[in-house]
Amino acid sequence: MRLERSSILVTMLWLAARPAAAQEASPSPSFVRVDFGIRGTVYGDNADRARYQRYRDLRNGPFADALRAGSTNEHWSFDVRADRVGYRDQRYTAAYNDFGKLKASFEWNQIPLFFSQDTATLYSSPSPGLFLLPDPLQAGLQNKTATLASAAGQASVFDLRLKRAVADARLTYSATPHLDFNVSFRNTQKKGAQPWAGTFGFSDAVELAAPVDTRTTDVGAAAEWTNDRGEVRVGYDSSFFRNDVTTLVWDNPLRITDSPTAGPVQGRMAIWPNSDLNSGSVSGLVKLPASSQATAYVSLGNWSQNDPLIPFTINTALPAIALDRPTTDAKARVTSTAFTFNTRAIDRVWINARFRSYDFDNRTPVFHIANTVSYDTSAVAFAEGGTSPYSFTHKTFDLDVSWTPIAHGAFRAGYTREVVDQTFRSVDTTTENTLRLSADATGVGWATVRAVYEHAKRVGSGLDEQTLDDIGEQVSLRQFDISDRTSNRFSGLVILTPLSSLSLNATAFVGREDRPGAVFGLRSNDNTGASVGFDLVPGSRVSAGASYEYEKYSALQASRQANPGAQFDDPTRDWTTDSADHAHTFTASADLLKLWPKTDVRFAYDMSRAESVYIYGLVPNTTLPAVSQLPPVRNTRNRLSADARYSLTRRVGAGLTYWYEKYSVQDYAFNPSTLDSIAQPSFLMLGYLYRPYTANTFWGRLTLNW
Repeated sequence: MRLERSSILVTMLWLAARPAAAQEASPSPSFVRVDFGIRGTVYGDNADRARYQRYRDLRNGPFADALRAGSTNEHWSFDVRADRVGYRDQRYTAAYNDFGKLKASFEWNQIPLFFSQDTATLYSSPSPGLFLLPDPLQAGLQNKTATLASAAGQASVFDLRLKRAVADARLTYSATPHLDFNVSFRNTQKKGAQPWAGTFGFSDAVELAAPVDTRTTDVGAAAEWTNDRGEVRVGYDSSFFRNDVTTLVWDNPLRITDSPTAGPVQGRMAIWPNSDLNSGSVSGLVKLPASSQATAYVSLGNWSQNDPLIPFTINTALPAIALDRPTTDAKARVTSTAFTFNTRAIDRVWINARFRSYDFDNRTPVFHIANTVSYDTSAVAFAEGGTSPYSFTHKTFDLDVSWTPIAHGAFRAGYTREVVDQTFRSVDTTTENTLRLSADATGVGWATVRAVYEHAKRVGSGLDEQTLDDIGEQVSLRQFDISDRTSNRFSGLVILTPLSSLSLNATAFVGREDRPGAVFGLRSNDNTGASVGFDLVPGSRVSAGASYEYEKYSALQASRQANPGAQFDDPTRDWTTDSADHAHTFTASADLLKLWPKTDVRFAYDMSRAESVYIYGLVPNTTLPAVSQLPPVRNTRNRLSADARYSLTRRVGAGLTYWYEKYSVQDYAFNPSTLDSIAQPSFLMLGYLYRPYTANTFWGRLTLNW
């Protein structure tokens, strides 16, 4: 039934895309291609089928894939396509081009996200966003006559999935040879559920399958005028986000009655609010004398969001705190500009200058707050007295100069100055200056060489440590995106072609980053990597290639384990995290085309192996207990694919495809051996874990062409 409905859809798309006057036009090259067959997957014991199918649908059964139909002549062309018909990852496209007059296209694409096939929960959900536990269970847990561990066996097992469906339509109408009108429409809908967390404190947290039912609609319209000297574009763009579930309410596993100290019977939180964006833009390009041209772009937009606000607490045992206003009334003005100028007025010299700015002017009124609620257990004074409408301005200037003294060599120097002004941050302004130097030698005999060096230094001004103290942070903390930073990076590329059929390549990079003013937070961040590979094409029927890459990323972070009071300023409670991530990647492929009569064979293999190590350190005079180091986090993925196609006739082909994939993972935080039940001492989880899998997928297919 799925294939029958899909065939009707493809036929309708084909007929809709075909021009009414097609039969009157001169004979045109047309084609139809259909690929169909049967597919099956065999899994190893206890395999994580959801992870293997994470963004695809590989269920067993018949399939119709790569359906293609189209036609073209000197006046028009059209093309319709359908992939993975009837499955969760299906895709349909249609395109029509009346040359020089009208271009239209449409795409409908589904992208699944399969989290887990064995998640489980004790919650029921009578309506979207509401999660309830059986009253007897809550009463037993509150009165300590029952335990979560004893109730875990009653949990319902379910598939945790999410699916995104994208409809994209575009139209270009050429009113004259110099004037085009463009219209675009894109609608992205997400439905399903995803893991979510709710908490009543560190000793009482839950995981929820939060419902996702959102829609983002993007609409654009523009007029473009061009001639030999330049072009002008005037456009309008908008984006509207709608969420049908904006509030989550869930039962507290440990309470059946509200308490002013022990907590509420339910928790509540707001999630993704509805929002709107409207913007207009003007851009232009002008060609100037001396091989020069300039471009300009200016955009003005408004962001707004005005959803109803939820109360400070759902706990009826606490006093109600009046809201300053009933809705968000959030709004911002966004102004963007971009200007470029490039020229080759001087022989062998190319100059490019670019300036960009982005101004986010937050016009949301201050929401005055005298008191707030902490963990739904107590009403406390709010020291700041209200919200802070964060705003920022981002300005970037780039200048690049390239000199080509010889036909196959070039030297380039570049400079970037980036200035960010912001409000309600510990640093008012950050300024980063970057210098780039590179040298290229291309087409010199059988070698291509490139080397790039980059030095950058970011400095902040207007430091106000009081803003950190106001939010309960250490005043020596330097936040990642605004802390002073000095970085150096070098990368190189070499390509050798000793034979016309053989190419060898190698790359390497080294990066070092230091943050001198950071006592707490990220102090350093370094990276190193290298790769080697080759491509071999001894003839038109055979090609092969392989590559290996190694990457290492390391960082040092510092913190202090301290509660408010005397501990807060005690340096003997300082500790560090020294992290190192290593990754190895190997890929290889070979194509054997018509090496045997009427037969094409392709092979591909890739392997990736990664390891993350976290080493915790203490100061020499520490008053903290000794550290128990965590084991490394490791994961390895091997994938082999083989595809063979045989031409039975000029129009009919048969094929076999095989995929082998094996994934192994060792993660102390999400291993089934660590989290062996949905009921843990301090939280109730869904059972979404990191598990290995081994999978073998087979396709048998027929391809028809006419």
